[in-house]
Order: sequence, then structure tokens, then C-alpha cells
Amino acid sequence: MGVDPLSPIAPARPNALLLPVGRIKRSRFLSFAARLQAENVIRLGDVSPDARPNRNMFSPLAFPTGMILYDLSFSVPPNSHLDLFPFEIFREPLIILAIADGAELKDDSNKIKGETPQVLRTEVESNTHPAPSGLTELLDQLAVVKENNPRALVHQLLIFDYSQLDKLLSGPGNVVWVPRPEASKATTIKTALCDITSLFLGELDGFAKLMQSLPAIDSPRASSWGPRRGPELRPRPVDKLLHRMTMPAQLSASSNGVTDSALSSGRSSPAPSDHESPTTFDEITRSIQLANRTNSVGKPSSSKEQSRDRMSIQGLSAADRTKSRIKGRLGVVIGTLYLQAGRWPDALKELVDAAAMARASSDYVWHGKALESLLLCLLMFGWAGMDFQIPQICYPVADGSGSKISHNTTSGGNSNISNLGTAPAGNRLVSLQNLANLLPDLSNNILSLYNRAANITEEPLPQLIYSETVIRLARLLSAVRIRDGGLDEMALRHIVMNEPLLPLCQPERPRGSLLLRKTEIANFLFRALPLAPTSDLPVTDTVPILVGVVSVLTMLGLQRKKAFVLRELLAIMVPGLVQARKIGAAQVGIHPAAGLSTLSDATFDINALDVGPGNMEEGIRALLTMIGEIYGVPPSAYRESRRSRRLPTTDYNTSYDSITAIVDRSCRCLTLNEYGDLVLKIDSLKTAINLCEALPDFEGVLDFTVELLQTIRGDLMLPEDSRIPPCLPEEEQIRLLSSIKRTIGAAHKLGTSDLEAEYWDDFIVRGVELLGVPDFKKPFHRSKKELNVATASADAPKTDPFLYNPFSKRSSKASESLLIVGEYASFKITFQNLYHFEIEIESLRLDGNGVPFDAELKNIWLPPFSFQEAIISGVAHSEGILNITGCIVKIRHCRKRKFPIFTKLWKPNPQKRIKRTGLAAKDSPTERPLSWSSTASQDGKPVTKVGPETATCSIKVIQKQPSVVMQSISLSQSAMMILEGENRMFGITLQNISTCPVDFILFTFQDSTTRQLQSALSKKDLLPAEAYELELQLLTKPSLRWRRSDDTSKNHSIAPGKSTTFTIEVFGKPGLQDANMQIDYCYLGTPSDIVPDTFYTRQLSIPITITVNASVEVARCDIVPLTGDFAWSNMSRNSQALSASGIDNKSLRLSLNQETLLQQLSEKGETQLTSMLSRLGIKPYGSEHCLVILDLRNIWPNTLSVSLQVSEDSRIVIAKDVMGQASSGSSIFSEDLQPGQASRFILILPCIFLDKPHTPIPVLNTGFRRQFVVSANKLSFEAEAASREAFWYREELLKRISGQWKEDSSGHEGKIEFRNIRLNQRMVDALRIDEIEVTFQLSRLSVIINTESETNSKTGAVIQIGRSKYITKTNDFLTLTVRIHNHSSEPIHPLLRLQPSLRNQPSTIALDLSRRLVWTGMLQQVLPILKGGKTAFVTLGVTALCRGEYEFGASVEEVRTTRPSLQDFGVPHGNELNKESQTIPNSHDGGIEDTFGLGVVKARRIWHARENCIILARDQLQ
Repeated sequence: MGVDPLSPIAPARPNALLLPVGRIKRSRFLSFAARLQAENVIRLGDVSPDARPNRNMFSPLAFPTGMILYDLSFSVPPNSHLDLFPFEIFREPLIILAIADGAELKDDSNKIKGETPQVLRTEVESNTHPAPSGLTELLDQLAVVKENNPRALVHQLLIFDYSQLDKLLSGPGNVVWVPRPEASKATTIKTALCDITSLFLGELDGFAKLMQSLPAIDSPRASSWGPRRGPELRPRPVDKLLHRMTMPAQLSASSNGVTDSALSSGRSSPAPSDHESPTTFDEITRSIQLANRTNSVGKPSSSKEQSRDRMSIQGLSAADRTKSRIKGRLGVVIGTLYLQAGRWPDALKELVDAAAMARASSDYVWHGKALESLLLCLLMFGWAGMDFQIPQICYPVADGSGSKISHNTTSGGNSNISNLGTAPAGNRLVSLQNLANLLPDLSNNILSLYNRAANITEEPLPQLIYSETVIRLARLLSAVRIRDGGLDEMALRHIVMNEPLLPLCQPERPRGSLLLRKTEIANFLFRALPLAPTSDLPVTDTVPILVGVVSVLTMLGLQRKKAFVLRELLAIMVPGLVQARKIGAAQVGIHPAAGLSTLSDATFDINALDVGPGNMEEGIRALLTMIGEIYGVPPSAYRESRRSRRLPTTDYNTSYDSITAIVDRSCRCLTLNEYGDLVLKIDSLKTAINLCEALPDFEGVLDFTVELLQTIRGDLMLPEDSRIPPCLPEEEQIRLLSSIKRTIGAAHKLGTSDLEAEYWDDFIVRGVELLGVPDFKKPFHRSKKELNVATASADAPKTDPFLYNPFSKRSSKASESLLIVGEYASFKITFQNLYHFEIEIESLRLDGNGVPFDAELKNIWLPPFSFQEAIISGVAHSEGILNITGCIVKIRHCRKRKFPIFTKLWKPNPQKRIKRTGLAAKDSPTERPLSWSSTASQDGKPVTKVGPETATCSIKVIQKQPSVVMQSISLSQSAMMILEGENRMFGITLQNISTCPVDFILFTFQDSTTRQLQSALSKKDLLPAEAYELELQLLTKPSLRWRRSDDTSKNHSIAPGKSTTFTIEVFGKPGLQDANMQIDYCYLGTPSDIVPDTFYTRQLSIPITITVNASVEVARCDIVPLTGDFAWSNMSRNSQALSASGIDNKSLRLSLNQETLLQQLSEKGETQLTSMLSRLGIKPYGSEHCLVILDLRNIWPNTLSVSLQVSEDSRIVIAKDVMGQASSGSSIFSEDLQPGQASRFILILPCIFLDKPHTPIPVLNTGFRRQFVVSANKLSFEAEAASREAFWYREELLKRISGQWKEDSSGHEGKIEFRNIRLNQRMVDALRIDEIEVTFQLSRLSVIINTESETNSKTGAVIQIGRSKYITKTNDFLTLTVRIHNHSSEPIHPLLRLQPSLRNQPSTIALDLSRRLVWTGMLQQVLPILKGGKTAFVTLGVTALCRGEYEFGASVEEVRTTRPSLQDFGVPHGNELNKESQTIPNSHDGGIEDTFGLGVVKARRIWHARENCIILARDQLQ
């Protein structure tokens, strides 16, 4: 359409048609038209009056402040609208402006004449118009345009941008030369339009006079498919009639209900009699509808319609009525011309008179038209800032009688029209408010008059005019409502100039202001809708009406009503488009599939000048999208993708494919899924698809098909179970996929090869995982600490004593994935398909960053509604970190794009609390952040992100590594036999088959015993001693060990293609059945003595089978105490003071008895035992010893030689690596054991003293970490103490005993395992030395005891026959000296108790010592504090009164527990320390202090003498 008929002031704007002529480019034409449209408002004061006489009817001098608002358009109006002339003059183009491009004109004519550019410029300056060679052709085309548009009053040729032109010129004839923009002034275009306006006003005078000369003016009527033209204004030959797009059709007079005389009287020239076929789209669709309706509905003309001119109005004759009607209609036409010419006072006067005449003659149609024009005239006054008064004719009741509405201002019909613009400014505001208040009643009155014409006179107004009038009035009402019931400056600018309208909400409404409701305006607006499908309104007229209704509903914010109307619009458009495409394509001679897009590019190219290529489709898609958004359809992903692809960067990493955009879309879908009805969404999308197919719009079909697929899906992410299928049947889903394929195929046939759909599932990639490689190729992470190559630090760092510390930083590092440069690796990609049709993936490529990486795969099929896994191979080209962030996928018929990885299942949780209702439920709440992916709430606190989370496959790429294989092994069939405790060796040869050298090799072993030990360590009920034993077996006694060669270069390197042999040592352990050699090798690129902190190795695993047979086992072990008499005898015999001491013969004779025992033992073959007994008590050997009894059995079927080595000195520990050699202070016991023979070995071992036997049992670092918790075995304090004591004494025992066996026949030899020995409390008591040692010495009173000497063999009549056994004479005064020695390092406050008794007597008799034994002194004494390592002596006078055997026992008890001082630990007295720092060193140097005994009340300790003092009293010493 040329002019917007739905604009509120459309009837007040003259229509000027812009047409291109000559050679002109589309872009140039649009730029010239834009220059003219920018100056479309012309003030009459700037227009020169026409100089011709009798042309002053519309002279601008009569009202200089008036304005003309041109509608400069380049759309040719349809012929059907021209039938409404002269009822609606604004539809007819009264001005034709032919636009030419001066740059395309050649000035060859001037050059032929020999004129120079200077001469040409001189002619221009002298107002002589240019005369290029193409000017004549342009003038000829202007003449053709004039013939094609006979009703136009002005035909002007505008030539833009002619060269050598720097000012505005006119001539020849109707030619205007417009200079270039840079040479033009600010008023150049305005001046040109003013000159054209002067011509227009002059021609308008003749047009008005011609209209006045017409005998009658008919009202508009419904026309047939062919255009019925109104009366021709100028005579012209019939054979020269040229139509815009088609020839008009001539219908019979009876079909319109009028006679031939009426037709002839109403026209000044006859209508053409020939019948033409419809060729335009408007005429095609109009003819189809009207032809169908004519055939289906045959409605005979009524008598009322035939006699509609016969009106009975009291007081008027028929002639007067006819005359008044003709005059009134003419007044409406003349008033409308004045309105368009800017002469608003004259228009107001004419329209008031015409309205009065029409009302008097009951001409309802023209009465309503006059009132509508009056309303526009008043609006123009208000927009121009002039005061006005509302004519009385505009009020519903003109005479005032019976009127129920009172107004602030009233005016008569014509009395005050001449005073317009002279009233004070305040009156203008009052008039505007009065007009706003009157607007609803005036609008209803206008529609009421139109309805009366249809009901009373049966002269219905065409539906097009009626609907457009309703829409224009509704837009006025909407503007008043938005501005809070008033017509202010912004509302008037919006009505007249279509400027943006901002809502106004006044806190206090002015008194008497208008209150309009949305529903009232909507009800008023819905009158514009066609009453029934059988109405004669074609599709081309119905569509603009419905669009106008939608625009008003948009202003009112009634979205649901708008959506309802839009659905009706689509229902009307689709059938019409389909039928028109068939007919139009058939006439043009193309296939219907080519559609209207081909037609519009060819035949109707001139009608598409107002839009760019594809803009029509864009507008339709925008309309369809708006319908979907109202119903809650998610926004178009395809449109966003296409917009992203139009950006300068065409990389796949566009903003649409970004993770943020996908998360935002997911959250929007989550919100919109809970809004609206799903059935309505699906129906609206199906309608949109049908409309796009009818156009056809290929991109629109793809757009809305993708939206429909996204709407019907059940789950965003497919779960493993409980899957929700799409809500459409499988057949319809397949049909949608076929529609996409068919659309793209048709587009490719028409040359649009780049058209592709957007894939409808952003979560198609559900996982990317690096698959494992074979074990011999897999790289493993290593460190110095693991391989024992790190240098120990001098200062051990303080470690956390707890395996679990809630305050420590937690490491969430998972096992890393590794790739090797240049080696292919396999990846597993998991896809999902949410629909019941197969999906074909043409190509796939993993996308990542960090290092160059290649991984591609083609031709993948995804089965319907399921998961699918695909394996793809890739290779990295450099070291670094490779982060695979997604897959670049090309799905058939879809755009190639990147899909992120979504591994974690995300299901949206529906909102349980309803916060918004209605249309606001689909929008983001205002109190929430603007971004859907925002993680901060309104108060600043972080909120939980509910969107889907992406995953990244992070892979570390390491340098190139070698590949090694086993070439040979010295074992037959990789198996061997070995005896328990034996060490054997074998060789293995490795070959490097790669081009990369090996510079690091490490052997680690795993065997069956290791697995058994690890399984045992996993038990939670282990005692600390048992756990220690298992850990020790796991650490210190490996079953296999690598024997390194002396050449260090061969230990760690293998050249490419070379081989190297390595030696492995096997140790026979019970339970060893199989073993696995794990060879770690790699290329470090560093010297062999420099190993990086972390590196990666490959592993080669070689299994072997080992059979371990038993050799020698420990059948029994016992420890018994040994008397100290042997040590005393040896000490006495070797004493230097033996002769000086005066020992008599009897004492010497008793010593010889000890030798006799030794001789007897030597005669029996116990030479080793005899040798040990002869050395007891002689330094450096101790005086306290015990006997260790070992029973050894030979289980091997051959004879074995067994050797045992034992330490005779408690301070010497046997070296475990030296076997079969007696070191100083040690003895060896050897014996041959026959098969199955068991032999007993008796070993003499010095007793052992441990200062802290209750030290916690250590935990060895085996890599099997155990939390420090309360033991699962609830042991008492005494049991725990006994367990610890037994553990430490056993460890000391094992340090002093070792053994080996040897088979002489075969040369096999090995070690005897003694760690199976377990000690009980009796054995511990026999082995240990107490903290307090109590010994006795008896002497005569006359002899002074040397406190520094430890023994005195003979004191007069006292004879010592043992270490604590004496013979004395009765009635001799004796002195008993008690020696107390503190072996511990802690001070003790002792209490000595002596207990004399008769020997070998019951307790009742043994204590009866009266008149038998007397003593002087206290038997119980408190001694001073005895420090560690010190000795105290206590003496007691003793006399035996009668012969017999007496016994003195002694016990030492703590008086109180003492706290050790710093001096006891070696701290000097003069050391300056703070009291706070004077603490005792911790007894346990581990990370956790020992809590043993903290919860137990400590009792006073007590020690007893190991041997009592025995006194044999005799009357006479013999």
C-alpha cells in the first residue's frame, strides 16, 4: 500500500508516489527516496502561490501556519482500494515523482557542440538547465508514467546527483535537478518539495472545481474481483488506457444494484468494456474468494437496496433531500481536500457544513465520514500548537435537548471558526482535554452512523473502510489511555508523526479527566474484525486489518488477545497463499514450488522496493515468533545461530555455541516449559510451519520445525532409566525430520546451497572419555619418593599424625589421563538421541585447546531414543595439557557446530511455590539478576546454580617414550624351584624396539606372599605386634630383588634396537608360589644421577612361577634362667687377689666341683656349651645369663648342615650378612641334621636390660596407611604392658641369634627363620634384667667392707660357696651387706625390706627365729633417692645362735613416684632455662604422643632379689 491506512491521520496526508525511471540502482533509488522522506512536512508559509489566475482556491497565503504532511511512498496501491475514491482520497496518489539517477546520464551532447566544462558551469550558474543525451528518454518515460496515472495531479521528474551541478534547477518542463548531498544546502530538498507543493495546490484547485461539477457522488460499495474505477477526472482516449498491473473488469449494472443511468450520471467518461484476467497477487486472491462466495452464496438484491435513495425525512421534499445529500457529500470531499492541503480552518468550516447537511438528509455514511475528518482536523490544530474549539456537530446530541453529557466548552457551528488560533494558550489545553473526553463518544457515534447505513438504508460501508476506521479510532483511544487520559504534546506527536509513546502515570488524576479501560478499548477494537468468512473482504484486505488490530492490542499490552488474533491471521493467510502460489506460478510459467519468492523477484520487483532482499520473510518470521513467545514457545535457536553466522568472525566458537549461551537457553526453556499450554504451543508452531511452506520460506520452515522439535522433547538429558518420550507420535516426529530434509533439498535445487538447519539438541554429547591402552603401553606417574631415589633431608619435616584431618586442604585430584606425543589413542564418545528417528552424523572432530591435536571420525548413526557410543582415534603433536571441551559435529542437513560435553545428568526441578501468574510467569522476575546464569542473589549471597554443568576431558601429553619387549629369560618355562631361606638368581634380556632410547629402568616385584601380607594388613583387629611383624615381612624381606651390575651405565639405559640382560635374585619365603616382575622404563632426557621430581614410565610385566620347599623349621623354643654360680666361679678363679684373700681349701674344693661339671659336659661332646660356661662372668661378658633351648627339624629329604650363632655379650648384635664366621663375643653351634631329624640346641645368652620396655610398638611405612585409633582388641593395662614388653625383648633376642643351613651335595644354602618365635611372660622374666638389682654379701664384723669392691671370698670364718651362698660358724658376729643398683635412667626413691627365715621350712615355722637368729638394725629402711645408674649399700648385723640353714630375702619398693629433673637427662646445673621450657623429653618421638597408662592410676613398683642370701650355720667349719 502507498499510504499506511491504519495511521490515525492517514486521511489527512496526501499520497505522493515515488517511481524509478531510467537506469537507476536500487540502493541509489532508496537513498534518494530517504532524502525526500526526511522533509515530508511542508509549511504553507514557505510555499509560493501559483501564479496562474483562478488557481487561488487552495492558496497557501490564506493560512500560512498550516502544514502539509506528505506520505512519500514507493508502493503502488492495489486497484481494489482505488474503488473507494472519492470517499477516501488519501488512497489515490495525487502526486507522481519520477526519480532518476543523474550519475547515469551522459553529457555527450555538450561535448559534441564543443562546450567545455567551464561553459557548462556558466550555463548552470545562469539557471540554464543541463541537456544530457539521456534526458529525452527520461521525459518519454515520464510521459508513460503520466498516462498510467491519469488521476494524479502533478507529475514531476527529479534527477539527483547530476555531475557539474551544485544547486537546485528546474527545467525543461516538469524536470527538477537536485544536486549531490555535499553540494546541497540544508534547504535544497525542502525547496524542491515546496515548488512541487505549489504546483500541487494549483492543480488541486482545478480538481476541486471538477469535483464540484459532478452531478452526483456515490458512496463506496463492495466491488468484485476486478477493480471498479471511479469517475475519470480528465477525458482521454479509451485505447490509450494503461493500467498499473491489470485491466479493470466491467460488471453488469444489475450486479451492483444501480441502473445504467445512475452509472452514466455518476461518471464523466465511460468505463472500458473489455474484460481482463487478474494478474496481480491482490487480484488473484480477491478473485478466488469472490468467485467462491458468488457460487456458494447467491443473495438476491432486496427492494430496500433498489430504493435506497428513497428516504422519507419530514419537512424535506425528495428534490431537497437529493440536493442536500449531493451538497453534503461534495462538502466532505472539499473539506478533505482542504485538510490535505493544510488549510485546516477552511476544512473545519466545510466539514461542519457538510456534516450538518448529511445529518439533515440522513446520509449516515457521509455523516460519519465528516465527523471523522472533523476529528482529524482538530487533532492537526492541537499538534500544530493552535487553539481550537470543538464544533457542536461533534457532540452526540447536537441540539442539546436530552443530552446527559456536559462539557466545559461548547461552540456553535460556524460562528467561531474564524477566530481559530487567536484564543489564549490556556484555552488550547482545555480544548485538548475536552477533545480527549469527547473522543470515546465521538468514536462510538461515528461507528453508530456507519452501522445505521447498513441497517436502515441498506447501504453498508465496505468492510475494509469500516475496519480501518475502527482501528484508527482505537489507536487514538489507546494513545489517550497511555498518556493517562489526556492529549498532551507527546500523544499528539505520536498520533501525527508516529514518534515513540511513553506511558504516563500521574499520581493525582486531574478532575474531569478521561478514564479508559483496556477491555473497553479492546471491545471497541474487535468491531474491526470481519463478521464472517462469507464477507466479500479478500485476503489481501483482511490481513492488514488483522495486523492493525494486533498493533493496537500490542499498545494495550493484551498479549493473549493479540495471540488469538494472530492465529486467525495465520489461518486466513495459509489457504490464500497456497492457492495464489498455484495460480500465479501457473500464469508465470514456473513450478509452484518456486513460490512467491521467485515471482516477487521478477514480476513484482517494483513492489519490493520498500524492503531489502529477504526482509519480507524476516518480517513474517518475526510475526510468527511473536505468536510463539506469547504462548511460551522457547526463542528460536536457528535465528540466533543465523545471526551469529552473520558476524565478521565465522569461526565455530560463536557466541551461540558458547557454554554460557547453552546454559542460558536451558534455563529459559526450564521457565517456559512451566508456562502455557503445550497443545497451544504445538498448534502455533505447526501453523507457522504451514505458513512458511505456503510462502515458501525455507529458512522459516527450518526455524519453526527446529522449535517444534525442541518443544516436544521429553527430557533435556536422556537418563539411564525412566525416560520421558517426546509428546508427539513417532510418525509425526519422522514427518518433521522429512520436512527438514525436503526443505533443504528444495533450497539446494534453487541455488541456496548454504541453507542448513540448526540441530535441536544442545546436549547431544554426553561424554568424552580416553580409553585405556594395553598395559605395556600405558604410562604411569612416578616420583622420587615412590622410587626411593630422593635424597633424605637432614631435618625431617613434621608430618600430620592423623591420616584424616578435617582442617587440612583436601586434594580432589583424580587419576590423570595421559597421552604420548605421536602415538594414537582411542576416545569413547557418548551421544544421546531424544527422538524416535535416526540421526546421521556426517563428520565428527574433537575440539580442544592446549596442544595441537587431531581426531576425526565420519558416518555415525544414532539409533532412535537411546544412547550411542562411538570410538575415535586421535594423536597429539606436542607436549602440554590437552583440554577437550567438546565436539565439532556435522549432522546431516544441520549446521556444523560445536557441542560441549554434558556428563552429569541434569533434571530441572519444577517450582513448588508460584511467585508469578499470567504473562509475567514467562519472563525473568525483576528482583532477580538479569542473566539466567547469574550466581548471586539480590542480597549478594551466592545461590545454587541450577543449570547444567559442562565437563572437560583434561589430558596430559608427555614426551615421546620408548617401547621395550622381553627378548629371553634364563628360566625354563618361566618357572623355578627354591628352598625356604635360599637365595637364587636368574637373568632376563630386554630389547628396545623403538627409535627412542631408554635411559631409566626400575624393577619392582609383586608376589603371592606380598598379596597375602597386604590382605592380612587390611584386617582391623590386628594387634600392634602382629601388624609390625606383617609390615616387617613386607618391607625387609622381599621375595625378588634386582642385582645391579657394577657398570652403572648398563643399569639404566638401552639404546634403540639394542638388548640388555638384567639379573634377578629370588629369596625363598613360605607361601611364595608366583611372582610378577614389573619393569618401569622411560626416556627422561637427563643424566642418570639426576631424576626429576615427577616423571612417567611404561611398564613391562613378566610373570614367573616359583615353588618353595621347606628346609629347616624351628619346632620349639624356650628360655629358662641360669644360675649365677658359674659366673661367680669364673670370676673367683680369675681374680688377681685369689692367693691374698686367704680362701681355705674347702672353698677351693667347691670351685673344683664346677670344673668337674664342665669336664662331664665336655666328655659328652658339649664342647661348645662347655666353652661358653667357662667364659661366663669374665669381662666383657656379663654375669646374668639364661638358657635358650631351640628344637630344629630338617624337613628337606637330604641332609642339611645347620649352624647357629649366638652373641655372648649383651652389648653385641650379630651382623645378619655375615654367616658361618664366629665374631668376637659370639659362639657358633653346628650340627648335621638328617632328613626328618629334630635336634635340640642349648644356647647361653646374656640377660638383657631394656630401659623403656613399654615403648609403643612402631608402625613401619609400607604405604598401607593405618589411622591412629583405639585398638579393636580391648586389652587391659597389664595385658598391653606385657604385650609391649614381650615385643621388645623378642626383638632383642632376634638380634643376638642367627642361623643358616647348607646342603653339601647340591651346594644349596640359606638362612633359618627365627621370627616365628613367640615369647611368653615366663620367658621374658628369664631373659630380662630388672631395673633394680639386689645382691648380698656376708662378712665378719671385724672385717672392714670395701664399698668399692664387689666381692670378698673369705672373711675369717665365712666361706662363700656361691654367688649368694655362705658357710659360717654359729655365734659369730657377721655383717650382711645389701647392694642395691639402679639400672634404669630414672631416679627411684627405694624402701628396702629384708625378710629372714628358716630355709626349706613352711611359713609358720620359717618365721620363728627366736633364739635361733638375731640381727641388729632395721629390717625395713627408707633409703635416699637413688639416681639412674647409681648403687646404694645397706648393712645389717647378723648372728646365728644355732646351726641350721637360714635365708635372707630382699624386696625394694618405691616410696613415691618421682619426677625426673633435667640433670637426670644430662642437663648441667648452670643452664639458664625458663620454667616454662623446663620440660622432660618425650618418651615417644613420633607424631602422636603415647597415651599408654594415662588413664590408669600408677601403683608403686616393687622389685625382688633374683637370688636370696643363704647362710649355712655350722658349729664347726671343716
